[in-house]
Amino acid sequence: MKKKSFIVGLAGLFLGSLIYLTDRPLKSTWFVREFLNSIGYSLDRDNFIGLYKNLFGTFDKSIASFLHTFSFTLITGSFNEITDTFTKHPQKWFFISAIFWGSVNIIFEIGQYFDSIAVKFIPDWFNEYKFLSTIDDYFIAGVFDFWDIAAVVAGAFLGYCLLVYNN
Repeated sequence: MKKKSFIVGLAGLFLGSLIYLTDRPLKSTWFVREFLNSIGYSLDRDNFIGLYKNLFGTFDKSIASFLHTFSFTLITGSFNEITDTFTKHPQKWFFISAIFWGSVNIIFEIGQYFDSIAVKFIPDWFNEYKFLSTIDDYFIAGVFDFWDIAAVVAGAFLGYCLLVYNN
């Protein structure tokens, strides 16, 4: 495992969580809402910290898309020792990681544009799990943004480049 890439990926996810705590309404994100409810925190505030509303400014719109793709590419890419093939040619694994996470994030972004169609593809068994049962909210309440797609592509590319560089 590439520890440096893994740690940078986790740091990116941590930074991304700050966006949801400072720049987005607390009720708008499932994991924030559930976590804060579980510790008895009032969700009536604009954000978690209170002092830093709109900490990320105009970047908060697309930086989360960038960080999701970038971070998950690094985290997945850090496990290139899965098979001998990827150990000998880690760039293949890095590329697969970047393409996979870029594709997942782009599909979810496009799903926000075609929300009524995307919701039809959600399996019924998702309702059995609290975390998965809210995916339809993501598509229905989410707003398609071309800049998010650009941020996803940039995150996948930068994640790939960093993995290659660290290797």
